[in-house]
Amino acid sequence: MSENPTITGPAVPRPSASLGVRPLQHGFTLIEVLVVVAIIGILATLAAPSFLGLLANASVTRATNGFLSDTRYARGEAMRRGKSVTICRTADSTAAAPACSTGDGAAVGGWMQGWVVFLDSNSNGTFDAATDIVLRAQEPMAGISDFFAVAATTPSAVSTGNRIIYDATGRAIGQSGRWLVHASGSFATNASYTRTLCMNSVGRVKVQTGDVAC
Repeated sequence: MSENPTITGPAVPRPSASLGVRPLQHGFTLIEVLVVVAIIGILATLAAPSFLGLLANASVTRATNGFLSDTRYARGEAMRRGKSVTICRTADSTAAAPACSTGDGAAVGGWMQGWVVFLDSNSNGTFDAATDIVLRAQEPMAGISDFFAVAATTPSAVSTGNRIIYDATGRAIGQSGRWLVHASGSFATNASYTRTLCMNSVGRVKVQTGDVAC
């Protein structure tokens, strides 16, 4: 009976730590991480003004469109119901019996404090709880510097633009007015972020960019 011969060959040497073989490394070095952080910081610095400008423009647009929408709604409701409908500036738009504000509103930002649209049964421009009905309410607005009723040729706040009364024909006879909306922060004096709202003698409101005459 024969035995299988053992096959032998040259021995394969094992790697020795003394040969200086380094293990593979994964990830980033500290220098690479610092470079990436620096690039992100530069890009963020360049993008921040544009982003803030978009936010400022959005806030001004929201305030302007809200006012336009509610004046058109008030006008339409006055014609539909055949009764006067008033929109007025107020500090308590969510109250059951909101009180229309008086004065120029300079201390509270004017119309940015909010407003209310209501069925004005006796056309006196004041909410009477016994007879009047709230139709819409706008709560205080954030993101803008102010929303003033102003004089025809100057940006000074006036006390004559606190309310608009639309009669049963949908007109606001003799109540022409001008309002200015300014963005907040560093954009407050930038004409590109300012809006002028002009109301003609029959109560139609239009919007223009900048502080312009009506």
